Amino acid sequence: MQWIFWISVGAILYTYLGYPCLLLLGQAFVRRRASQLDDSFRPTVSIVLAAYNEESCIREKLENCLALDYPADQLQILVGSDASEDGTNAIAAEFSDRGVKLFAYQARSGKMAVVNRLVGEATGEICVFSDISELFDRDAILKLVRHFADPKIGAVTGNHIYDAEQSGMGVGTRFYWRFQRLLQSIESRLYSICMCDGTIYAARREWYAPPMDNTINDDVAVPLGIILQGKRVIFEASAVARGKVLQQTRRFFRQKIRSQSGKYQNFFRFPGMLLPWPPVRFWIYFSHSVMPVLVPWFLLLALAANILLAKFVGGPLLLGLMVLQGIFYALALFGLLADRCRWYLPLTAIPFYFVTANIGSLFGFFTFLAGAQSAAWRKVE
Repeated sequence: MQWIFWISVGAILYTYLGYPCLLLLGQAFVRRRASQLDDSFRPTVSIVLAAYNEESCIREKLENCLALDYPADQLQILVGSDASEDGTNAIAAEFSDRGVKLFAYQARSGKMAVVNRLVGEATGEICVFSDISELFDRDAILKLVRHFADPKIGAVTGNHIYDAEQSGMGVGTRFYWRFQRLLQSIESRLYSICMCDGTIYAARREWYAPPMDNTINDDVAVPLGIILQGKRVIFEASAVARGKVLQQTRRFFRQKIRSQSGKYQNFFRFPGMLLPWPPVRFWIYFSHSVMPVLVPWFLLLALAANILLAKFVGGPLLLGLMVLQGIFYALALFGLLADRCRWYLPLTAIPFYFVTANIGSLFGFFTFLAGAQSAAWRKVE
């Protein structure tokens, strides 16, 4: 039981403290930039947008894309409507005289299937992927594509910046993603990141390996397919997409279940990523992609083992650690109460977000086992 407890605690600490510290240490010995970028590089670009019932925001998104600081004659905008039932198709069709191409599919097939079809229609050297609900900064495409002057770069993910929503979920979300961006910025210099942000990322069309149509997480499957071809995927902090934090916990929870189910799916679909060569790639993938998905299991083991050890073995250290765990989970519970009552309690924000995300991860595992997560997505607000 003591082995179970200390291994679980060690795994959790490694994921959120040990691995970042090792990255920071490794960064001190790496002098290179993430890529040999060229600010004057202007390849042809196809913006790929998969939509389902997006009438509330698709007009603003298309206006945003058309106003980007990029040569109009080198920019193609493709919209694939996955059997939308609202006014999405009619609104997108209004932009046809401005060069937007609408593909209105009659049968629902899921986001990945729509993205695969649109890439097949694309003519740009670079495909840029985004969600309908998030808006690009004017120079976002310029910041992304300049890295493709480096022939070793296969994909580039941008920076999703959330609004300053003063809520437990909002604070927790922003803290989490700042932490992720710090890791990705170092990983980009060391070797490669292993996942993109679905709100803003770009890939070379020639290296796009179409994932299976029922793939849940396109922003993980697409970069992994490129990495396994020997190319690198990097993070660009100044290529920005902006959007709102999910304000309702149940919607965040639903999104977390879907994304975690997709991560388990990709573990089985990209087994080559678990081979220990190249060693740096394996280390980054295992530490930043695999270990966080396993954390909720280690949390359960640590809590159960700590309770049993405190009861049957005792000692100030074990009792103290059990009290600390109790305080942390109590703060998360108060965070849930504050969320329901629409209070803002800063002290509870991170515990509340952390526990909610990890419970969602557990549900995602069982959803994956049951095959209950459809590739067809619902709009999350």
